[in-house]
Order: sequence, then structure tokens, then C-alpha cells
Amino acid sequence: MKNNIIIAVSGTGGHVYPGFALGEELKKNGYNPVFIVNNNKNGISLKIVQNSGYDYEILDFKAPPRKLGKDLFLFPFKFVKALFDTKKILKKVSPAVVIGMGAYLSFPVLLTAKMLSVPTLIHEQNSVPGLANKILSKIVTKTAVSFESSKKYFNKNKTVFTSNPIRKDIFGISRQTASEKLKLSPNIFTVFIFGGSLGAVKLNNIAFDAAKNLFTKYGNKIQFIHITGNNDFEEIKQKYSELNTKKFITNYMNDIGNAYAASDLLICRAGAGAVKEAELYNLPVMFVPFPYATDNHQYFNAKSAEKENFRIVIEEKNLTIDKIIEFTEKHFTDNIDIKRIVCPNGFPQEKLAETVMSII
Repeated sequence: MKNNIIIAVSGTGGHVYPGFALGEELKKNGYNPVFIVNNNKNGISLKIVQNSGYDYEILDFKAPPRKLGKDLFLFPFKFVKALFDTKKILKKVSPAVVIGMGAYLSFPVLLTAKMLSVPTLIHEQNSVPGLANKILSKIVTKTAVSFESSKKYFNKNKTVFTSNPIRKDIFGISRQTASEKLKLSPNIFTVFIFGGSLGAVKLNNIAFDAAKNLFTKYGNKIQFIHITGNNDFEEIKQKYSELNTKKFITNYMNDIGNAYAASDLLICRAGAGAVKEAELYNLPVMFVPFPYATDNHQYFNAKSAEKENFRIVIEEKNLTIDKIIEFTEKHFTDNIDIKRIVCPNGFPQEKLAETVMSII
């Protein structure tokens, strides 16, 4: 029996980590995940995959340019080359199934798999699918979606709702242990702010100003975790140095489970992963969708998960210091359960892995 399964990933960690979550589930069932990743040496996805311990192959393929010019003229030739390169990879790996986790890299990989009669599956993370997945859904064996509302964009007879795969290792962590690792107090109300791996200038700055106001009012009864992204790290870290309260400020956090486990409230972007993680941790959250996401998909991700007064959506253009303070104070408490451990009963990747195995 062929036990290799190819998983194509690219872009940011938001595409890669769901692929890892699925990969772990497939390994438990006797399969060997082999990742295909693009060769952008400055990209996040390649670095993450290289450090993962998984088998992987590199494919030289980038999204088509959006402006007229030499690169756009050369794109068809690069696309054909990517098809031939993918064919070599598939012949080498001999996969039982080929899976695309979204983003442009999936296109030549899944198209080649189709031409070689290898079963295929795409996973659409967002509530509004991208153009590549809309096209690929017409040729793949199966389509899996993270949001029920996404089904309407695809063929209902070969589309299944699985939700978005989530890393299991970010759960099952005690608040006490997580707080100690981050050098925070386990019995203090904790606000967790993050804007995704690329950061968010406006969100970072408004959230800090709100944090400063909250500290002025609550003093050592409140503390902060803030993942800034690379671009704003030094500036935001310097600003937090003014606050004489406990805080954990970083540009990136691989072990993000400790941040969730130590927190009481979230202020964050609305990538599919963040939406599902917030839902499973059952924490109050203010989603601030990335305003320039394709088809405004982060906004629709967040709206799909909105829950009155508990999970709310504020567009970045409407974000203010006062709104963050009001939301935080609505949920503020000094009755903290330091023994809290969040362990979901099940994970989306379990159903997704069943779907993958059903088409082998």
C-alpha cells in the first residue's frame, strides 16, 4: 500500500500549521506526510517546514504578478515548468493522495496530480474561498471547508465540513505552568494581543494605548501578552517598558499554547486558525480582521464565529482605545482559576484525516 501523502503548503504559518496538524493525524494512522513548500528563502513557510522534522520537497513557484511587465509575460512559462517539476516530485514520492492547504502553490501540485490520476483534496480555510480553490474544486476528488457557510461556493456532492485543523500541542497546558514559562502571575487577569505573523501596525499601537489606560486604572491587577510581529517589535517593546506591570512581549511565538493557556481575553486578527483556537479555548475575543485580506475573508471568518457580547468583530477602521477598554472591562474579573486546563473533546483534523483516508 502507498503510505506517502503529499500536503502542499505555502504563505504564512496560517497555512502551514493546519497542514502539520493534519500530518500528525495521518501519521497516527500509518501514513507518511510529505510536504511540498515553495522555495522563497525569506518566506515563513519554508523555515517552518525545514524545522519540522517532516519529509519535504521544494517547488519553485510563485503567485502570478498583478502588474503588467516582464514577470507577467514569463509567468506562463514558469507555470509549465512548475507542472513538470511537480510531476518529478510525484513520481519520486508516489503518493496515495495529494492535498492542498490553500494558497497559490496548491494549483500546479493538484493539477499535476489530477493529470496523473492521483486522488486529490483541497482544504479551504476561510469562509470566502480564494480563486485558486474555486477553480481547483472543479477537478479535485474532495473539498473540505472550515466554515459551514463556505459550502455554497462548491459542489455539494463532494464537499464536507471539517472545520480548521488545530495544533493539539497548544491545548492541555495548565494556566499555572504557562504563566510561569512566560514569567507572568497565574492569578492576574491577562489580556492577549496578537496580529498574525506579519504583525499589524494600527492594531499594535491602539492596543498598547488601551493597555496603558487599563494599567493606569487597574495597576497590578492586569497584565499583558503581546505578539507584535517583526516590523513593530522594537517600538512596541519600548513602549511597554513604561508600564511597571508584568508582561510578555515578543515578535513571534511558536509555543503560542502558553499564551492562550495564561490568558483571559483575546484581541486578535481573524485568520481561520485564530478563529478556531479562540472558539476552542472559549475565551472572550475581539476580532479585528486584516482589512486587506483577499475578498475581505477575515471579516467573514470572524462574523461566522461572532457571539453576542463574547466574541465580537470590530473592523480596523472602527477600532478605538475606548472600544478595547470597554470590552476588556466588560469581562474583567479577579476571580481567576489558576488550575484551568483546556482540553477539547475532539479536533477538526480527526475528521479531515478520515476524509483523506476515505478517498484512498
